[in-house]
Amino acid sequence: MRALALLAAALTLAPAAALAAEPGLVRPGYLPPDTMILEVLGSTPQLAEARAMLASARADQRILNAGEHETLVTATYDDRKVRKEGDYAEWSVQAARGVRLPGKAALDRAAGRAGLKAAEDGVDDARHQASLLLADRWVAWAEAAGRRDLADAELSTYASEAAALTRRVELKDASQLDLELAQGAEARARAAAAQAAGEEAAAKAELEFMFPGLAPARAPALPDPAAPTRPFEAWPAIVLERSHEITIARALADRERFIARRTAQDRVPDPTLGVRTFSERGGDETGMGVFVSIPFSGPRRSAAADRQAAQASAAEARFAMVARDVRATAQADVIAASSALDAWRAASTAQAASQQAAKRVGRAYELGERDLSERLMAERQDFEARRAELAARAQAHRTMLKLALDAHELWLAEEE
Repeated sequence: MRALALLAAALTLAPAAALAAEPGLVRPGYLPPDTMILEVLGSTPQLAEARAMLASARADQRILNAGEHETLVTATYDDRKVRKEGDYAEWSVQAARGVRLPGKAALDRAAGRAGLKAAEDGVDDARHQASLLLADRWVAWAEAAGRRDLADAELSTYASEAAALTRRVELKDASQLDLELAQGAEARARAAAAQAAGEEAAAKAELEFMFPGLAPARAPALPDPAAPTRPFEAWPAIVLERSHEITIARALADRERFIARRTAQDRVPDPTLGVRTFSERGGDETGMGVFVSIPFSGPRRSAAADRQAAQASAAEARFAMVARDVRATAQADVIAASSALDAWRAASTAQAASQQAAKRVGRAYELGERDLSERLMAERQDFEARRAELAARAQAHRTMLKLALDAHELWLAEEE
């Protein structure tokens, strides 16, 4: 029966394990090479700080392994004067060291290992957080470049129409009102193009400032987003399984728990063992002995144990909060990616319809069936639909990248 139960459990877990093993997202081609990304991420201040904290955790582990007790050597020398007998040189030497009671050393080592685990995962989490920032800034730059391209295209369209109408007005083939309408549209488009160029430059400058050497001369075009290869409902469990935030919070809670147990054991103080040798009356009297000193436990040790127990409880609560937040983030990632993909599809359909309508109004204007204001309005609505589609496309890429990065599907070479 047990064998059948194990087989059933294995068959149940196999699909989930297979989904986790297979890549859930085709790597977007508009991103820089992974080797370049990992190199840039590795040089960020976030990674430098995390690596320094890892070095500190390793040192802290050595401290805990060694214990707090050290050998204390005490030497004395006395020049004794005895009336009617003379002077005597006397000396004594003693060495003493505290001894950790059974169980305390094991708890110290466990606390050191837990702290090291948290610091190691902290390096990976710092890379993860930096990668989220990089992906967001990269998509923001590509989106700003796309808006600038659209603004330039709109300006070119209105400038061509204004130039053509200028010639037609000179030939008495168009009204001055139509020319003024076209010139107004051109001026508006010129202002929008200048603003879009400034936004692109600012987005690139921010990217280069945060991740030097990554941005090429021109931003890549954002392709049409594609749905992930893994079903959306399978992603939350994978995000939870691979979350460094959860493992860090768990390790820190374990560390506080071990320290709390260790502090509770300190209510029984460690004894100090020592040896002593001495010479008195100029060497006439010599000796050697051992001694033990045991401090009496007082209210301070009890209070320290209670304080550490409370801190351990707080760490467990933090772990529960982190696990809850990561679970909520995983669900939000899936909802955001799915809804952004649907929104882009709708925006793409609307943009295609708007483009077709603008073409029809343009042909009707050339045939004299529509006036210039209707043509300018149709063209403006077409460019607005293009900008809406671009924004939806960028948001879909942004949410897909966040989902993939939270599930550790990208830029894991150094972590592995």
